[in-house]
Amino acid sequence: MKHFLFLLIASALFVRCNGQQIGVLLSNNVTSYPVTGYPEVFYSQLHPGIDVFKDWKINKKEKNQFFLVANVGGYYHRFIQTVIRIYATVEYRYKLNNRFSLIAGIGGGYLHSFEDMAVLKLNSDGKYEKVHSIIGRPQVMAQLNIGCSYALKKDDPQSMKIIMQMRTYLQGPFVKNYVPFAPVNNISLGISFPLKSKKNEK
Repeated sequence: MKHFLFLLIASALFVRCNGQQIGVLLSNNVTSYPVTGYPEVFYSQLHPGIDVFKDWKINKKEKNQFFLVANVGGYYHRFIQTVIRIYATVEYRYKLNNRFSLIAGIGGGYLHSFEDMAVLKLNSDGKYEKVHSIIGRPQVMAQLNIGCSYALKKDDPQSMKIIMQMRTYLQGPFVKNYVPFAPVNNISLGISFPLKSKKNEK
């Protein structure tokens, strides 16, 4: 839990920024092949995660919409690592009707991982010593997502929405000269809320 302190602080600052919608996604995260490994998130082990996001619409069309999305999140993999992610995505949303939309997005950003197992390093005396995992490792990440959203109010497409997404993350360098990038797939379920600024209420 100590690794999520930074996540909570970042989320508090994140909420103060202006945007159109803010939301939260709960997820299960599994290390597997990108995209083709999606089925494993339903029957493999549970590795819980959470993401908080806020979006900004960047075009004026109502049926074919593009959004810039800021994300802060992370997950706990009990066999490998705890991860904190700060990243941005560009999402395309196709409105099938006032309630149902299809979503596809791509993005990237910063990832910090904390190993949840003993890490040994060879010192100058030729002996292995334990490296403190509290420091963690900075890495880069890329992200791909597909999914859908459903507005709870039929006559208000900007109302509260239920969201389901399948996501793939690539983080690296994971293990130098051995595993340059580690793929993680997840299924995310969550909800988003509209943000009404004072300007829009006038």
